[in-house]
Amino acid sequence: MQFEVIKRKKLYEEIVSQIIRFIQEKNIKPGEKLPSENELVEIFQVSKTAVREALSVLVAKGILEKRSGVGSILKEFNGGTLIEPITSKLIMEKHVLRELLEFRRGLEIESAALAAERATSEQLEAIENAHLELIEVNRNGEVGIEEDFRFHYLILISSGNSIYENIFDSMSTQFMEALKITKNQSKRLSKLYLEEAQVDHERILKALKERNPTEARLAMLDHLYKNEIKIWNNEL
Repeated sequence: MQFEVIKRKKLYEEIVSQIIRFIQEKNIKPGEKLPSENELVEIFQVSKTAVREALSVLVAKGILEKRSGVGSILKEFNGGTLIEPITSKLIMEKHVLRELLEFRRGLEIESAALAAERATSEQLEAIENAHLELIEVNRNGEVGIEEDFRFHYLILISSGNSIYENIFDSMSTQFMEALKITKNQSKRLSKLYLEEAQVDHERILKALKERNPTEARLAMLDHLYKNEIKIWNNEL
């Protein structure tokens, strides 16, 4: 099988697509092992961090299982699990953005509560890794749009509700665009806004790990509400 070299950084969704192609073309069965992280780094010519991001999404979606001392094992596979690309050239009008943020609020708040009840230890680890990677890229002067998106996406996957997941996947372009607006505003206003988001994420993560759906719901509501206030109180 001939793989395409991935030249752009942090496009973990492309690596996910390539891994899914590999599973299909090699006819890998549940219980069989995938190439190691180092082998995938060589195949795709990307960083180990990018490979780990892709694997963490596949683990959170229940497609792969990470076994200590063994590696990534295929659990189950459905071609429909392929993640849609989350790049966008969409220019969002204010009324469209308002409706999207309102819809996102309802979807993500309840997803966080369900994730607090249902998330596996592997899913919680993937969410925490996304949180830590966001902190790291912020320290390096980047806003961390893809890391932030992945944090929220993994929580939604961890809700265990396939309808929520399908809706989110179908609207990923719009969700990403809204996130770009929020994150770029945060960078423009003050570094403190990025740090505030980190604190919010820490609160959400803590509620998930403590299996507290009430606190998870409140923490997500507070986080998303702050983002909306920031958008409407400042020029887009």
